[in-house]
Amino acid sequence: MGNLKACQKCGKVMDEDAQFYQRKDGTKTDLCKKCLTMHIDNFNPETFLWILKDMDVPYIPEE
Repeated sequence: MGNLKACQKCGKVMDEDAQFYQRKDGTKTDLCKKCLTMHIDNFNPETFLWILKDMDVPYIPEE
């Protein structure tokens, strides 16, 4: 098991490498994968644009 990290939303302490997404700069997200993706609607960009901004990933609607 790698480093442990607590999710800022659910408070659970989990394996940082397995349960948190990694940004381009190598840092991990503050929310675990489950909490981060919980309310995403693939057909509603308002539900995920904030995540793309945080992860420094461009939004290209055609893709």
